[in-house]
Amino acid sequence: MPAREPQQENSEESSLSNNQNSTFRTQLLTSPLPTWVYSLATLAFLEVNDAAIAHYGYSRDQFLAMTIEDIRPPEDRERLLKSIASPRETLQYSGLWRHRRADERLIDVEVTSHLLTWNDQPAALVVAHDVTEIHHLHAELTKRAHFDDVTGLASSTLFHDRVTQAVEHHRGDGAMTAVLVLALDGLEAVESTMGSHVTDAMAIATADRLRGVCSTSHIAARLGKSRFAILCDDRPEHEILSLARNVVSATTPLVPIPGHGDLKSVVSVGLAFADDETLDAASLIADATSAMRHAAERYGDHFVIFNKELRRDSRAAFETQQALAHASRHDELRLHYQPVVDFAAGTSSCEALLRWDRPGAGLIGPDHFIPLAERSELIVEIGAWVIEQAIRDVAAWPTPLRPTRVGINLSPRQLYDENLVERFVLSCAASGVSLSSVCVELTESAFVATDDYGAYRTLAKLRDLGVEVAIDDFGTGYSSLSYLKHLPFDVVKIDRTFVAGLGVDPTDALLVDAVIRVVHGLGSKVVAEGVETEIQLATLRELGCDAAQGYLLAQPVPSADLPSAMEAARQIVETQRSSAQATLP
Repeated sequence: MPAREPQQENSEESSLSNNQNSTFRTQLLTSPLPTWVYSLATLAFLEVNDAAIAHYGYSRDQFLAMTIEDIRPPEDRERLLKSIASPRETLQYSGLWRHRRADERLIDVEVTSHLLTWNDQPAALVVAHDVTEIHHLHAELTKRAHFDDVTGLASSTLFHDRVTQAVEHHRGDGAMTAVLVLALDGLEAVESTMGSHVTDAMAIATADRLRGVCSTSHIAARLGKSRFAILCDDRPEHEILSLARNVVSATTPLVPIPGHGDLKSVVSVGLAFADDETLDAASLIADATSAMRHAAERYGDHFVIFNKELRRDSRAAFETQQALAHASRHDELRLHYQPVVDFAAGTSSCEALLRWDRPGAGLIGPDHFIPLAERSELIVEIGAWVIEQAIRDVAAWPTPLRPTRVGINLSPRQLYDENLVERFVLSCAASGVSLSSVCVELTESAFVATDDYGAYRTLAKLRDLGVEVAIDDFGTGYSSLSYLKHLPFDVVKIDRTFVAGLGVDPTDALLVDAVIRVVHGLGSKVVAEGVETEIQLATLRELGCDAAQGYLLAQPVPSADLPSAMEAARQIVETQRSSAQATLP
């Protein structure tokens, strides 16, 4: 419902006696938020507090010589007058307005207005909360979620949404929809030898070349550091094939990099058509990716069209899933732990990180098998093993060396496991570990994906039992700040993509600073992930971040090595803190 400041309704107005009026005026003037009273008859300011004077830049005399119309931009005044004239049913309204400061800067303000009688005349009390910074941060995070920072192309999230729309819109109508996936092979080697600034330059050059061959009907995206994609929607087959050839031709030439000469990266392109009525966006992108991998293996600087023969990759994925089903029952799963150091207290918690010791393949990271597990009920079984093993490990660590908390990652699917809460309770009881020693972590997009009462109720039950709840990888999903106030969480973990730019990109420092202040304002803590340099650590401390995690402090280690890893991580933080204090005047 749009905000509106109230019209006069004498039957609903609050009436204040002289003594109450005097007390109320004192409370108004000392309020920390901008607050004022205005006349419902003339809209003139009747009283204003020091917080409003300081925040808006008008003097008290200027305020008292103006009406509430004067602090609105001209284009908003008609809306103001309409809202005042509109019928209303309650004493109080809250909503969003734009206000104009004395320096002409427009700010976004959440106002709460309340009818009352002031000095024997109908009036309204308004309390204003400036949310401009939050809105700017929301816009920037939304932009980052939908567009790649380096190239400006669509992000993987936005691309997936557009492919979904295209597939659903044309399903069964005979229209031609296709996805093209392109990979720059060998880009990882370029980064390891020349640095990320060189790979960024190559990515920017590739994006520019893709724009050169795409029409306005195409959507180009960057899916990863070395992977790009194009959506061709409702186009004839010959045009799509021509585009694939043009993409290969445009992206194979050498890329001139200042200071490094002309660099070459082999281009592999896969193309998949949505010709199956049951096909969804994820499958279409996966088919194009499978074709791209075959282009890389067989051809290079060429494109491959997906066909049924390429489904052997899918078979391999199925075989992996079947092998994974036996992993937790055959002692193939392992937990490693990475310390998280609290800046103020100097204490350490840790995050449990899953590994699969697959026979013949060695230790495999979760990125290679958790997505497969999440497509089935396997994630619940594996998740149960992780919970029980992590809590057993906590109990096994000597008490003086025990971390303050262990973070356990949850999949959205686990929140629908009716035994989840009981599993935590029974595991802690059996091991003699307090539930307050546990933190459950869900990614930002997982919170969005579980946006229903049942999932939130499960999280609320865990919190009521003392379990801490953390939003992991914040800033990489939908990046909407609007849902933060509705979520049951205690910690926000800022994703490493923001931390990586600290000390290099001033914008990242501003964003991290804003996130920290917003989260602190909500009464929660902030942990920075992916800390790899001293300057990142120092900057986070200066910005008021609560804790840090990353390879600078410690890599993930087996359970037996965690106490020594935590101590080493604490020493790094303490040494930097002491060094910083020593340099103070």
